[in-house]
Amino acid sequence: MKHIKISLGILLVSSLLYSAPDRNSAFEAGRRQFDGGNYDRAIELLSQVITGSNDPNVKSRAYYFQGLSFFEKGLYFSSFISFRNVLLAADERNKELYEKSIKNAAIITDRLDMVERLGKVIDRLPPGHIPSSVSGIAHYAQGVYHFSTGQTESALSHLKSVNPESLFYDKSLMYLGILSTRKKDYKEASFYFGKLVDLSRGKRDLFPQQELARLNLARTAYSMGDIERSIELYSQFVSSSPYWLTVLQEASWPLMRVNDTTVSLGNLHTVLSPFYREDLVGESYILRATILYSLCKYEEMKRTLNQFFSVYDPVIRGMQQEINSLGSGDAFYSAFSNEKGLNRAFLNYMKRDAGIIRDQKILSALKMERVNLARFSKNSFVNNLINLNEEAQKSLESQMGVTMQKIHRRKLADLLSQREQANYLKVEIVTGEKEMIEGQKGLPPKRITDVETSVSSRYRFWPFTGEYWEDETGTYVYTTESACVN
Repeated sequence: MKHIKISLGILLVSSLLYSAPDRNSAFEAGRRQFDGGNYDRAIELLSQVITGSNDPNVKSRAYYFQGLSFFEKGLYFSSFISFRNVLLAADERNKELYEKSIKNAAIITDRLDMVERLGKVIDRLPPGHIPSSVSGIAHYAQGVYHFSTGQTESALSHLKSVNPESLFYDKSLMYLGILSTRKKDYKEASFYFGKLVDLSRGKRDLFPQQELARLNLARTAYSMGDIERSIELYSQFVSSSPYWLTVLQEASWPLMRVNDTTVSLGNLHTVLSPFYREDLVGESYILRATILYSLCKYEEMKRTLNQFFSVYDPVIRGMQQEINSLGSGDAFYSAFSNEKGLNRAFLNYMKRDAGIIRDQKILSALKMERVNLARFSKNSFVNNLINLNEEAQKSLESQMGVTMQKIHRRKLADLLSQREQANYLKVEIVTGEKEMIEGQKGLPPKRITDVETSVSSRYRFWPFTGEYWEDETGTYVYTTESACVN
């Protein structure tokens, strides 16, 4: 079972917290245990303070030190809950706690992919309760929260307020690029993604951010109609990239548009290898068949289309049955986790989805934390933590299931459209072969040349898909014309 490790460097205890003696002996005892590194005992004593004290000030300070103790034990979700409780009190006497509670909670929730939970809490803080030293972090958390609730303009406002010195400036740039893409403001999206690429260059810890930013930058260039630029950006990826398969498939579109059929077919050769053939790469068959049509290679085109029907007709039938048998997100999550009830192609696709992989790691960490919480003496506070942990697990599982259900529906619709285009191309083969035969009466055999396709409503190419990009780019439409000339 994998664990999420978080650096301790930024979790410092303010000396202000020690400046005045506290008359609550139970709190003092818990704090001494924390100072001595006895975190289990500190958690138990501070829990007693939280459940037994009527003084909100003492309770908030107990929550804070308990949050630090949970953190040292690797119980990160529980640590966040403790820091969150400090902020929920909104007591003037505890304002010195807010700076570090916000900073600590932001680091934890960022790793647990729960920043919107912190943003929701900060959004409710009274004016003046957010220290200027953590205003950038607060804006980031609030921006993510508003992003998650569909409040685009307020999300943009908060994320643009994150200063370059902030811990989360790079992630703010990513969100700004995504929001600009949603608004179809590709020039602005290109600015934010490009800025993130420059910021992350040479920084190993920002490599995942850089790769995703470069991928979205290439997509943005394509969306803007800058085909040469998109080809250049796609060519910068190497096989070690987590997006290598996606890049091979997507880069084939702009390559085809500039008539570089050799490289485009080379990319597709890898994508259509037996290793990836059942990973929902049906559009690659359609693109390959289209390129072969332009080269008058009708026999190869037939084999490609036959492979598509052979591989994806059973997948289509399976997915159609799954829509009826798996009627909810919870059912999809159960089928995915048990690997029963979903076809292999969709399972393979989900297993390499970056979002699902991340969620599985977080869910695993939450489950392990739930086991560790059971070792503490039971009281109302610990019982509440256990309940919150279990609710977080169920919420994450439900969210994953709903995501899978949406992707399943979209991918089935894609496959059905691709099948329709495959049938269209079968008709084009017959037409092309007929024209070739009729045109060669008494003439030497026709030579094959490459020609550029022109825009028309007769043939539909597929929009890019991928994390942060579903349904964001337009659909480019071309005609397929024979490249056979005398």
